[in-house]
Amino acid sequence: MAGHNDSLSWKFYFLIVLALGALLGLVEAGLGGLVRMAGLPLRGPLLTGVGFALMALGLAVFKQARVIPGIAAVAVFSKWLALPLLGLPLFCQANAHLAILLNGAFLFAGAGCFRKATGAGWKQRSALAFAAAGGAGATFFALGRFWAPCRHLLSFRASGGAADYMLTRVLPAALLAALLLPLGYALGRRLEKRLLPLWLARRPLLPALGTALAAACWGLTLWLTAIGF
Repeated sequence: MAGHNDSLSWKFYFLIVLALGALLGLVEAGLGGLVRMAGLPLRGPLLTGVGFALMALGLAVFKQARVIPGIAAVAVFSKWLALPLLGLPLFCQANAHLAILLNGAFLFAGAGCFRKATGAGWKQRSALAFAAAGGAGATFFALGRFWAPCRHLLSFRASGGAADYMLTRVLPAALLAALLLPLGYALGRRLEKRLLPLWLARRPLLPALGTALAAACWGLTLWLTAIGF
């Protein structure tokens, strides 16, 4: 990975985690609901790819892998927050939350263990995303059936079901993550050139915009959950 932004404080970390985590939660609710309602395939793999892109964006801006689990945790909180506010069961989206956390955990582990690969080039970043998404998907399949069994996961209980899941769910997710993570990282590098000078100049506009973005994302996520997305 490229050199750390040592000048960035925990406040900047919190701002990135808050804004991107809330945005990821909104994407999970909005894009996921739209794909499901349209009856389109590969909803899970598409959300995985977009999630990896947003986490890579944060990594490119902050330059430290610890931003990744922070984004994943805030995304889960953003989705979970709507449940008690709407009087829904607290664990009705448990598998979706588990998938986000596993994606963040595996990408964090990969970015932390292979720092040079993260900053070396798009091919290395793509390979890292493929491995992380593949590991997260396989782990989700192993744990999800026990964590919160659902009709979808239980449909793969038959002989050969695991192989079918890997080919039809995990492999597409890994390929989309490999495609979209480098794009998110490239966008993050461009944003870094604009955000870092603003932060170092201590302009109050950036924290206000980040907080407003997070609040707007939470409000939209709540609304989408309320209407059944």
